[in-house]
Amino acid sequence: MNQSFTVPVSTKLRLCQPIEKTLEFAQRLEHVGASWVTLHARTVSARRRRQGAADLSQVKRLKGGLSIPVVSNGNVRLWDDLCENLTLTGADGLMVGETLLGNPCIFHGPNLPEPVDISLEYLSLCQQYPGTATIRNIQTHIRHFIGFQYSRHPWFNNFRADLDATTTLEEIERLLIVKVERWLSRTPRCLQTEPEDVLESDASCDLRGDSPLNLMLPGYIPSP
Repeated sequence: MNQSFTVPVSTKLRLCQPIEKTLEFAQRLEHVGASWVTLHARTVSARRRRQGAADLSQVKRLKGGLSIPVVSNGNVRLWDDLCENLTLTGADGLMVGETLLGNPCIFHGPNLPEPVDISLEYLSLCQQYPGTATIRNIQTHIRHFIGFQYSRHPWFNNFRADLDATTTLEEIERLLIVKVERWLSRTPRCLQTEPEDVLESDASCDLRGDSPLNLMLPGYIPSP
């Protein structure tokens, strides 16, 4: 590979069966020119993509048997998991997959982002770059953002149903800043200065403004 390409070539693999063959396979990849290896330390399951916890000891074993960088993948949901993973495996880096769908700021630090803030920031990017995502894809991302912290709340199924019924970015925004805020026992954002009788009717929510979205976004940009 290192003779056929002008750019580095990385490889990603799961645990082989039997597990002992994983290191042998990775060494072959190194021999043919792989620049680094990422190990998702689970075996392939016919029933589930993530069957059980990742065996991080196998990442450590790979790190000790290769001279190229090794990237660890698996068992990361919170900031502390990042540190524990690196300490346990000695890996050169970490790959995070599905957790980033719910918490795209995981590499920013230990504090969890506010899901509504992240959702509104994402909607702002969708408005800034129209056509890069379908409404269904946008709904999926919003569901992950909210569900990462609130999926066990009694209102979450209602939120999913309401989200699936939306057809525009404005409707998704309204769902977030009015209904979700109320479900969280907070004042709807676009109505914070309105009297209570108007608050109940949602009549003051002008979501259009001078542009398709009139979002109130957090004053930070999460690290990649």
